[in-house]
Amino acid sequence: MKKLLILLNILMVQLAFAQEQAEELAGEPVFLESFKPVERVHDFGKIQEKDGKVSTIFTFKNTGDKVVAISDVNTWCGCMAVDYTKKPVRPGETATVKVDFDPDHKDGNFVKQVVLLLNNGKNYVRVWVKADVVPMFHPVTEDCPHDAGHGLFLSQQIVPFPNLNVGEDFTYDLLFGNNTDKPMTVTFIRKPLNTVLKMPEEVVLAPHEKKVVSLSYHFNHKYKYTSYIMVTPVVNGQKSKPFKVRWNGEQKFQLHN
Repeated sequence: MKKLLILLNILMVQLAFAQEQAEELAGEPVFLESFKPVERVHDFGKIQEKDGKVSTIFTFKNTGDKVVAISDVNTWCGCMAVDYTKKPVRPGETATVKVDFDPDHKDGNFVKQVVLLLNNGKNYVRVWVKADVVPMFHPVTEDCPHDAGHGLFLSQQIVPFPNLNVGEDFTYDLLFGNNTDKPMTVTFIRKPLNTVLKMPEEVVLAPHEKKVVSLSYHFNHKYKYTSYIMVTPVVNGQKSKPFKVRWNGEQKFQLHN
């Protein structure tokens, strides 16, 4: 009976080791239950955008029997910065992850996960931060610095489409802003009149409103040289400064002595 129990224990250890090896070979990190956060979700509650960054510290305890090392911490958001314990965490010890959240240009409910990659990416755990952001007023010129005239401002003057393969589509978002106290109706004149470029015929902006205008392009054939369309916004019947929609051709620029 004793020999049978020993044999069963050996088989269980071998199976566990084989499973661990299979998970490592699969390349996917495995959730580590023994690295426990004291707080799984931190809610900042209602915060004011104008007050700037807020911070919290998550504490994790190693309840297992092996050393744990935090390899990296990912948030996938430029609005969040992290700092974390760099030394190995022995069984029974704790580690911390400090999270800074910048509510700049955020509005309303915000929920984001923070993922800790452990032991050279073999394991992971995750926590969440939440906030209800009360936005502040941003002037039109802050997000739309290019003055097109007649109170219309744009986020940029050149819309550069990326290199595409034939048959591919791409959409570019251009921000328009009305920097006046009156409603604004914007129509467009294209030169040349390229109908492959898809964009609204008309955009209506309330006073001091900012609105995203999507420009879509279907790349139906390759161009030898860089091509472009000049688009002139017409603001309440008055022509403003044109902006350029551009895509690259096969011919590259060369520098000559």
